[in-house]
Amino acid sequence: MERFSFAADVAFTPRDELLERVTIAPLSAPISGRSPFQAAVFRFAPGGRIVRHAPAGSGSQILAVLLGSGGVSGTSGAEEPIAAGEAVFWKPGEEHELKSTEGLMALIIEGEGLDMFRRPQ
Repeated sequence: MERFSFAADVAFTPRDELLERVTIAPLSAPISGRSPFQAAVFRFAPGGRIVRHAPAGSGSQILAVLLGSGGVSGTSGAEEPIAAGEAVFWKPGEEHELKSTEGLMALIIEGEGLDMFRRPQ
């Protein structure tokens, strides 16, 4: 076992025009030939957001809100509220955006072949 931290003091501010007032604490190595997935904890300061965009990669994304609340949208652009305990799934290349007035912390997982859990019927 190897312990490591994803606390705010180990997070970094990315140089990315898609992210405003957001820090990232990676949990896994980036997507590569060795790993088809990546995961990180994103912290949104009040007023933080992921600017509306369509990802260039071929992977799906799951965003799970751990703390706080915000508004999220997909292809339609219609914003819906999201809060701690809720998650969204975006298909590969699906245009999306996330905003938080009060701030939030989310786990984001992305990768090719990623799918959300679907309860057996």
